[in-house]
Amino acid sequence: MGALPMSVVKSGLVAIVFAVASLFVASAGAQAQTFSFVVCNHSSVQASVATASHASPTNANFVVQGWWSVAPGACSTLGSFPQGTFYYYAEQTNTQELVWKGTAVQVCVQYPGPFERTNSANYTCKSNEELRGFILATIAPNIGTFTWTLN
Repeated sequence: MGALPMSVVKSGLVAIVFAVASLFVASAGAQAQTFSFVVCNHSSVQASVATASHASPTNANFVVQGWWSVAPGACSTLGSFPQGTFYYYAEQTNTQELVWKGTAVQVCVQYPGPFERTNSANYTCKSNEELRGFILATIAPNIGTFTWTLN
């Protein structure tokens, strides 16, 4: 076999450049479909936070995860989550004396954590899990950061 003509080499190089560029565009698109979840704990107790969110911007399955600790008087960015339907819950660490809950959906959380699992419609709490009432937020596409303040 002889050497490839320069036009073939150039077109191959152009194809590689476009392929790499499309990876960056896809990655930027996925980032644009997420938001940062910030929790500001204005209470006097350590808080533990759990969330339920879509697995990714293109995956409708829900992932339930926790526990993130947020110290009294502190704000913490817990992570990046897909925009759209988002559920969250918090409780006083180790005691559940103080809770920040909702009535939108009941979700099984695991004790102790940390935990992460895909939720399903017929999921039943295991012996080390308990049902908790989560708060619902619908995070619009123009929201880059959602902040929840615990009082």
